[in-house]
Amino acid sequence: MPSVPESAAPAAGFWVQLGAFSRSDGADSFRQKIADELSWLSPRLAIFAENGVHRLQAGPYASRQQASEAAQRVREALQLVPVIVERH
Repeated sequence: MPSVPESAAPAAGFWVQLGAFSRSDGADSFRQKIADELSWLSPRLAIFAENGVHRLQAGPYASRQQASEAAQRVREALQLVPVIVERH
């Protein structure tokens, strides 16, 4: 998968946060792992750098319900516990 630049300003909506990293290479490596294991989620993956933290998130989703459904699929597939965040 080609490297995707970190986004400066995330789109408004609901996002599923998959991880937070102090280093960008950690976030990028985890993004690659998620993309490899969950190809359906790959187009929605983005890394946002905020206050020295690199957050891997999937989205945006139009509603909290859609984000919750995606989070549940991730939880079942990878035994991760994603967090839903709302961005304005």
